[in-house]
This record gives sequence, structure tokens and C-alpha cells, in this order.
Amino acid sequence: MRSFIKKLFRSTPVVQEHVASPPPTISDVMQAYAGDAVLHARVLGFALDYSEASLSNVDSVLSKLTGSGVLVPKSPAEEESFWQLSKKYGGYLGQVVIREIGGAWEMQDLPSGGARVVLRSQGVQMFPLEKIFKRLTEDQYSGVSGYCRALRVIIERQNKNA
Repeated sequence: MRSFIKKLFRSTPVVQEHVASPPPTISDVMQAYAGDAVLHARVLGFALDYSEASLSNVDSVLSKLTGSGVLVPKSPAEEESFWQLSKKYGGYLGQVVIREIGGAWEMQDLPSGGARVVLRSQGVQMFPLEKIFKRLTEDQYSGVSGYCRALRVIIERQNKNA
């Protein structure tokens, strides 16, 4: 009998249940982009530690990438590469806000049928990816080092008016 049981277990295939993992959330995606920014900045010689003070290093990275002005995309592929940088550093900026002030990532549907990434913190809606893209392509003086300070002022004023 014992040999029969051993034989049975040797010949019985192991059936593994495939448990599908849930798709990543927008929060998961933005955290991954933020991690990419940390690695990218390190390659350029800057440390990012998710502190509010590290946002000045984000400004330094962006200045290093744009030189003394802004980037002008010469092709759709180049514009897409600027958006990739915006996702990384916008993700990092948002993660700093979440750690310092609180908040959550969301997707916002657009009337055009597309969507955009939004960060909500204490009733305030922000667009960190678009902030970084604007800094890269439109306004060299649109830094992020004061982003958390400005957000705190907005929240404080909003709370006074409530």
C-alpha cells in the first residue's frame, strides 16, 4: 500500500493555480517613475531622497538638461522623450508632495477621450507631470523647489475660506 501511495504522488501532476496579479494602479506607476527619476538624477550627480529639500536638486537636474533655456522638440519622438522625463520628475515631485503633505494619484478623463494624471492633496488638484513638461519646454524659471511651500499656502487659504 505504501508503495502505491508513493507511486501515486510521483505520477500525479502538480496543478498550480494561476493567480493573476491585479493591474498596477496609477499610484504604482507614478512610484516607479519617481524611482526612475532618482536613478537618472544619480547618474547626473544629484541625490534625490524624497524630501522637500531635494526638490532644489530636481531644479538643478532640469537646469542641467535644458542649459540656459528650454528644450524645443524637433520631432514627435523628441517630444515623447521630453514627456518621459516629465513622467519621471513629475512622478518624483508628486511623491514628495504625498510624503510631505499627503495626497493621492488619480486619472482624470478628458473630453477628448484621453486622460491625464492628477495629484489631489487636501482638496487641491495638481498636475506635476505638466508642471515638469512646462519647465522643460516653456519656462526656464518655472522651478519646483518651492512647490510644497506654495501648496501649503493654497491649502491654508482654502481652509480659511471654508
